[in-house]
Amino acid sequence: MKASLIGLPFSGKSTVFQALTGIESGKKEETVGTIKVPDERIDRLAEIYSPKKKTYSEFVLSDYTVPPAKESAIAPKVKNLIQKSDLLILTVRNFESLMTADKVDPMGEYQRLKEDLILTDFVVVERRLEREQKEKKNPPELKVLQRLRDIFENGEFPKGSAVTPEESELIENYNFLSMKKIIVLVNQPEGVQEISGDFKKLLEADNISYFCVSAPLEVELSELSPEEQAEFLKDYGLSESAGVRFIKSAYNSLGLISFLTAGSDEVRAWPIKNGTPALLAAGKIHSDIQRGFIRAEVIHFDDFIKYGSEAECKKAAAYRLEGKEYVVRDGDIINFRFNV
Repeated sequence: MKASLIGLPFSGKSTVFQALTGIESGKKEETVGTIKVPDERIDRLAEIYSPKKKTYSEFVLSDYTVPPAKESAIAPKVKNLIQKSDLLILTVRNFESLMTADKVDPMGEYQRLKEDLILTDFVVVERRLEREQKEKKNPPELKVLQRLRDIFENGEFPKGSAVTPEESELIENYNFLSMKKIIVLVNQPEGVQEISGDFKKLLEADNISYFCVSAPLEVELSELSPEEQAEFLKDYGLSESAGVRFIKSAYNSLGLISFLTAGSDEVRAWPIKNGTPALLAAGKIHSDIQRGFIRAEVIHFDDFIKYGSEAECKKAAAYRLEGKEYVVRDGDIINFRFNV
């Protein structure tokens, strides 16, 4: 799964990228980093099993170094690069910068990015409908495109009820930017955790979640040892940095959950789409396990911690045998039985 950072010049998105991935954006048009998703469950299981290895869930984050375009908030090249992204992180500046004379206006930056995304999709729909008028082919997605044109024309993001799941499949290949998952990341001064009431109302009306971080502070934190980080956060009454909380939020926004495997060799979190059946989850580990699937032995993490062992979970009826159609839950500890 892939997330992309989008922002106006001087929004600090490259600093955000460095804070989240530990990688500095280079001269390439696209810099890609892998983000490990912190998971206390993996840490707890590692304490119990003392494995040779522990592995967290991951997702990919991209940052773009492309010259800005005068005619649009988002450069056309960037729009092409984010076509296959699952999540767009709109980064807006809410801090004074020596790099620009532009006033601090995070809500205005968000509106510019929003309008550009919508306008880009509107142009795609208009051109397709104009072609249809000439060709008269009446494609199955025609009614959906007409509905979206009206929504885009009003300068709005399509809400969840605007397009049914079946209709979404019909327009999947259009890769509409305004229909991707979106989070607004507000780059704040250190210690500032809120945004203006008007900005908050606008995001609520658009059904867009937001998150506040101080990118320079997160970079400094990322360079500290875990012990030093914990001590620093404790002084502020926090258990996690804003960056860690944002990573978890982004992971959830991608529609991902984690099932777990545990043993002396490895304790691992496996990212899957929410709603994935056990058979497909088995294939996440290895295609042979999916092909020879017999059953899934399942204990939820909370039950495992509550009762203390697999044996005690069995006594408490917290150990279950599930079939191929079982929908895996976040935090399920699973041992797949298979035969090939």
